[in-house]
Amino acid sequence: MNIEEWHADIQITEALVRHCLQEQFSSLMPIKAIKHMGEGWDNKVFLVNEEIIFRFPRRKIAVELIERENKVLNNLPIFANINIPIPKYIGHSTAAYPYPFQGYELIKGMPGYLAPLNAQERIASLVPLAGFLKQLHDINEAQALAIGVAPQVFDRTIINKTVGALEERVTKIIARKIGNINQAHFQQEIKVAQNLVLPQHDNCLVHGDLDCRHLIFDDHRLTGIIDWGDMGINNKSVDLSIVWSFYPSSCHQQFLEFYGAVDAATWQYARFLGLYSVFTLLLYGHGIGDTLLMAESVNAIKQINAHLLMD
Repeated sequence: MNIEEWHADIQITEALVRHCLQEQFSSLMPIKAIKHMGEGWDNKVFLVNEEIIFRFPRRKIAVELIERENKVLNNLPIFANINIPIPKYIGHSTAAYPYPFQGYELIKGMPGYLAPLNAQERIASLVPLAGFLKQLHDINEAQALAIGVAPQVFDRTIINKTVGALEERVTKIIARKIGNINQAHFQQEIKVAQNLVLPQHDNCLVHGDLDCRHLIFDDHRLTGIIDWGDMGINNKSVDLSIVWSFYPSSCHQQFLEFYGAVDAATWQYARFLGLYSVFTLLLYGHGIGDTLLMAESVNAIKQINAHLLMD
């Protein structure tokens, strides 16, 4: 059996969650309901008493990420019209469960790829997203360090390393017959990325993992940004990739009018990271049997470069 990057190294059951909460959070008693809500690469998620989301790391590598969230999220500013998870319950490792975990008030809504958005509603979310990212990226490196942020753990601006990871994932996509990729156009994308030189003087606070799973829509409006484990100090292209992966290029100028100017290399690398993200999600979606995530990923690839996927 292949051991994929997202495979868990610990099994987390509802019974284990109940035990951990009873052991550490008497204020939550009685626990009336625990509902498994899903899982990502790093955490398994449960809704407790219909109002608190608890995230339990399912891989040891995620421990540093959730500790970073617990340290920093309470120190971030209030974002206009966008909710972020604020850890209210910080759990500690015990004999029953070896990792720290967290709980925060439920942010109502659905991930972007599951939300029933029409084209106009998707594009309409660009303006609040631009305002959110402008406010986040205005927190410069010195300010970020002052509130406990560190450089990103997984730095996707190390271009050759990121290119190598993408090439490995695309090889798997081809081998598993998930998608028929035009190698000439793919290699051209790689060549362009490898020739980019990103500015080093304007690093800022970044969310670090913005994709269609982490944008939360409620009543067809963007209302939340979740999953901050990859936050850190880095080039803003890391976050701007979401503009390429979730929105058609025809409306990108609208985003920039609200967000502000972006230098050419940063914007071009954001495009490449958009491809990196959606190829990764295509492979991941196939691995976990999420056909809707796969469909969103295929559409995004075609949106970024219509020549990459062949019928």
